[in-house]
Amino acid sequence: MNNRQSLEALKQLAVLYVEDEESIRNEVAYFLSRRVGRILTAANGREGLDIYRSQRPDLVLSDIQMPVMDGLEMAAEIKRQQRETPVILTTAFNDTNYLQKAIALGIDGYVLKPIDLEQLMQVTLRSVDILMQAREITASRAQLAAYHRAAEEERQLVAGLMARMMRPEHLKDRQLRHWLQPTELVGGDLVAAARGRSNKLYVMLADSTGHGLPAALNLLPINHIFYSMVSKNLPVSLMVEEMNWAVHDQSPADHYVAAIVACIDARNRLVEVWNGGLPGALFIDDQGEVIRSFESDNFPLGILDRTFVAETEVFQWSGHGRLVVYSDGLEDAEDESGRAFGREGIVAALRAVPPERQFDSVVKGVRAHLAGRHAFDDMTLLMVENSGAVESAKSA
Repeated sequence: MNNRQSLEALKQLAVLYVEDEESIRNEVAYFLSRRVGRILTAANGREGLDIYRSQRPDLVLSDIQMPVMDGLEMAAEIKRQQRETPVILTTAFNDTNYLQKAIALGIDGYVLKPIDLEQLMQVTLRSVDILMQAREITASRAQLAAYHRAAEEERQLVAGLMARMMRPEHLKDRQLRHWLQPTELVGGDLVAAARGRSNKLYVMLADSTGHGLPAALNLLPINHIFYSMVSKNLPVSLMVEEMNWAVHDQSPADHYVAAIVACIDARNRLVEVWNGGLPGALFIDDQGEVIRSFESDNFPLGILDRTFVAETEVFQWSGHGRLVVYSDGLEDAEDESGRAFGREGIVAALRAVPPERQFDSVVKGVRAHLAGRHAFDDMTLLMVENSGAVESAKSA
């Protein structure tokens, strides 16, 4: 702060002046009254301490040698109650013992008597500078703490919202396994699954732009549409078209949702997939070999308007097989040299183990690839068992 700013700040402060000699007290108090916001006076340390406790002035000026309670005793008690309150002492004694005690107490200024009013002002203004800086720091810390509390409350709120959106009771389907590893408490990936009226299994993996509340708000409408339309046994294409318009209509222009929506009909060995912006879903056999890849031939949800027409891919399999769906965060996970796990890492993990361990092998493989490093994006993996034996068991 410059001198002018310090003078302006002083005009907003309450100052307590403690002096037992009445003439000096009146002279200095009159001088200060024209320069401070409010002047309070006391004739000794005990009186000054009582006024401090009741009025809480911003700054204290005090003589040292006074009856009843001296300035050092009063200053020590003030500093014990409020360390940040500036205390400036005046004394006629140029005694090093007083100086040492004052330094030990953390006294902020020292002026010798007879008091030079100009010098008193300079010492006072320096204390005002320190006081205002301390208050700015305190205010900044308080604002930062409030921000962190608000951010944490938002994260907890969104985490609860995302947990409810996931509908964990549906994710316990015996035909489905899933793994979701967000980079933060709240990520931008959503997994949904539900059975239609004909016992077909519908699954969705959605990856929204960003993280936290903005991402969750993007995912809310498509999550509602997914479960609502599955309950009505509506086709995947119509479901995707409604999701696209919801994101387009309700989200900012630069926010979109990459997604895969699939319907698995284990009885007829059919899988229908729509992929908009995610890595290709893989249909694999028991050996982990890729039989069919459902690549992204569509824009993510929310980019196109109502002219958008969803075109799905349908594949019929024979024998045993699994549909593997994953987010780009899984592919993009980097080791210490910056090498991505990639589709190659996923396929290698699938091929390396028997079919019942393929899911765990991919999770273990990407964790080993990261070697304790933090992934840059949410990692999500879905695997759907597509053997006719599963459907037969469910129907029995």
